[in-house]
Amino acid sequence: MIANPAQITRHHLLNQAAPAYLLIRKACACGKASTAKQLAQHGKCAACALAAIRDAIMPGDFAKLQHMLGAVPNNLKRQWGLRNYYCANATGAAREAMQRLADAGLVTAGHESETQAYFHATRLGCKSAGLDAAGIKRAMEGQS
Repeated sequence: MIANPAQITRHHLLNQAAPAYLLIRKACACGKASTAKQLAQHGKCAACALAAIRDAIMPGDFAKLQHMLGAVPNNLKRQWGLRNYYCANATGAAREAMQRLADAGLVTAGHESETQAYFHATRLGCKSAGLDAAGIKRAMEGQS
C-alpha cells in the first residue's frame, strides 16, 4: 500500500491539535497502564472499572449474564454473543437478578407481558461477560 502524504499530514496535524493529556500514558492505582483521559474521566483504568461492576453484583447474577450471551464454558468462544436475551418470569429470583443487572447498567429491559419479561445485554454487559469485539458485534446486531 502506498502512503498518501496528504493523509499523513492530516493525521499529524490532528495529533498536534489534540490536548496533550490525551496522548500521555499513566499508571492506574492497580499498576496497569491507562490513558490520562480514562483516568481523568473515571479515576481508574478500564480493568478496575469492570472489576468494580463485577463486585457490585451477586455471583449468580453474573452467571445469568453469561448465560444470556451464551458465554458459558461448554460453548466455543466463536459462538459467544450469538444470543442476547434472557426470559424471566414476572416475579421471582430471576427477575430480581435481572433488575440488579439493569441497575448496574449491564442489561436493558425488552418486551414485557403479564407473565414474563425479556432482557438484553448492553455493550458494557457484553464486555464484562468476557466477549471480544466480534462477540459484542454479534450480540448487538439485533439490538437498536
